[in-house]
Amino acid sequence: MLTLLVAASVEAQVVFGVPDCGQWVKENTQPRKAWLLGFMSGMNSVHMKGISSPADPLDKLNTANQMFLWMDNYCKNNPLDSVADGAFALYLELARK
Repeated sequence: MLTLLVAASVEAQVVFGVPDCGQWVKENTQPRKAWLLGFMSGMNSVHMKGISSPADPLDKLNTANQMFLWMDNYCKNNPLDSVADGAFALYLELARK
């Protein structure tokens, strides 16, 4: 018989709904970053289904950290907006390039 005892601190945070820029600037947490990645992936999936062009706007990013830094700047400049507003702005900027 094998008994394994693991002691670890477990912390969970669930984000429902759209975070606002005030929340993003104050507490840029992993769940909020995961929300942004999922939201951008979802927008990209819908966009790519609707066009015949092979151009993927998200291919213009080298890392997710670029997206997070862009959102940091957006939210600092637009504190009353939602992160979704920023995500749309970023996606449109990438699609135009």
